[in-house]
Amino acid sequence: MRKKIIIFLAAGILIVGGLFLYIYLDSHRPKHFSVTFLNIGQGDSALIKFENGQKMLVDCGPNKIVLSRLGRILPFYDRTIDYVLATHPDLDHYGGCVDVLRRYKVKTIIINGREKTNDPYWQEWNKAMREEPGATIVTMASPTSWNIASDTLHFISPDPSLLLSVGPADSNNYSIVFKLTHDRESFLFTGDMELPLENALLAKYCTSLCSALHADTLKVGHHGSESSSSENFLSFIQPKQAVISVGRNRYGHPSRRVLKHLERVGAEILRTDQLGNIRLE
Repeated sequence: MRKKIIIFLAAGILIVGGLFLYIYLDSHRPKHFSVTFLNIGQGDSALIKFENGQKMLVDCGPNKIVLSRLGRILPFYDRTIDYVLATHPDLDHYGGCVDVLRRYKVKTIIINGREKTNDPYWQEWNKAMREEPGATIVTMASPTSWNIASDTLHFISPDPSLLLSVGPADSNNYSIVFKLTHDRESFLFTGDMELPLENALLAKYCTSLCSALHADTLKVGHHGSESSSSENFLSFIQPKQAVISVGRNRYGHPSRRVLKHLERVGAEILRTDQLGNIRLE
């Protein structure tokens, strides 16, 4: 009996020791930059991994399915997300954020400051982010730039100087829009940006050349809706790759017209409903 106990304890020590060794070695491996657009159905969510090991989750999809998607690409012991960015308060973009806060320690929450006070779920999200222990809440209200590791994030919307032809109740066209630059590669994240915001950004940044908006990878606005991705806008962006975050839906996303627009500018079309998670490095 004593021999069995000793064997059992020795096996336990080996298992625990091996687990700690695995975690130590895995956490000390070189970090690589990547952007993974998560297959979360009809909604948006993308995980950016920076070379310093920090992570930014851009939108959280419509519900807690984001947790299973994150669980497949993050180590089981990793329970920290440095930044959670909700581009705007539409459920298919922030719906899973409450579950993310419950599962992960989030250090910084980035929002656009728009409110839906009559929406019970938005109230739950607002309460959850205000109560997230130790989290800093940043409201994007004007253009600014951040440096994370060797990368630069240029936040270009919301911007009170833009000439937007929409009312204050509009949600999509007050989305947080930013350009991420890594080495020579660039990514334009657009939330649910539609034609009014596209036109306003073109008027401000693209009177001649459009280096401020040009991007190698475009996260296509509003899931490929016909209300977004005009030919004029795409002609300035000139994306090599166009990622459409989309699932089964009744809205006709992505629009055939938008797909044609993307084809005309020579963009490779990548869809989460066809490819699953889309990882770019």
